Amino acid sequence: MAIVLGSKLVQDVKKYEDYAIGITLPLQITGNSFAQAYKTAEQAKSNIKNLLLTKKGERPMQPEFGSDLQNLIFDFNDDQLPAKIEEAIASAVQIWLPYVNVEDILVENENYERDNNLVNITISFSVLNNPELNSVTFNVAA
Repeated sequence: MAIVLGSKLVQDVKKYEDYAIGITLPLQITGNSFAQAYKTAEQAKSNIKNLLLTKKGERPMQPEFGSDLQNLIFDFNDDQLPAKIEEAIASAVQIWLPYVNVEDILVENENYERDNNLVNITISFSVLNNPELNSVTFNVAA
């Protein structure tokens, strides 16, 4: 479980706009290093992807890190699947990324996606005290 060491206001400040705060996903090499994030929201997108695509138990020394999305891959792609996916995403983000405010989780599994065993997920979120909405979209093969 994540431990809160202290609350700090997360803001992008012009003074530090040339300082990288993390690497982005998917990993891409630019020049001599991986592509880096310079904005908090940009890094939050990568952190969400990393969290949700990591299976619980996969990370050494932190077996609880991750989400239950991988466990839902072999579930029936029916009308209950979107609610299960929303719950898995919301609980993982709440525990591991407390600075991310999830505004909306849209899970699409219409007939076309069901026939192809696909689920499209869009997460709308904001970062602490920054009302600007951002989104992350990805597909999960169920």
